[in-house]
Amino acid sequence: MAKSLKNSGKRLRRRRRALRLSLRDVQKASAILAKRLRNPAFLVPASRLHAFETANTLPSIYRLYALAKVYKSNLSELLSWYGIPLN
Repeated sequence: MAKSLKNSGKRLRRRRRALRLSLRDVQKASAILAKRLRNPAFLVPASRLHAFETANTLPSIYRLYALAKVYKSNLSELLSWYGIPLN
């Protein structure tokens, strides 16, 4: 499990950097999403995103959804990085 979390974190970081987003950019975008959805669970603080990318920390489904939206990705793709199939 730890290896898959490490690889998932690296993928999150690569995707963020490919989009030229800073940790704070992601935090701001997720805050807008959380406000629009009226649910603070969608907020991805910069410190938590850093932990997801480097410390083998597992994001909640709410935060994965927010990251998928901010990164213009499919939620199913991000879930697959964590070994969670949707089929």
